[in-house]
Amino acid sequence: METKGEAEAVQATRALLQLAKSIAEGVLGQASEETVREVFGRLCYEVDARGDVEPTREPAATRH
Repeated sequence: METKGEAEAVQATRALLQLAKSIAEGVLGQASEETVREVFGRLCYEVDARGDVEPTREPAATRH
């Protein structure tokens, strides 16, 4: 049985695969499985790289 985190990871992976397919087909008109995998790999790299660079969002302290 999948945990909530695993289910979310599967959902995110499917979304990235669909995005990769859409990008590849949008650029090339028709994309092979290998091309979709390459685009998917690049998307995964970009997501991982941004996770390391972007600061975490913390609520701003306010004065009343």
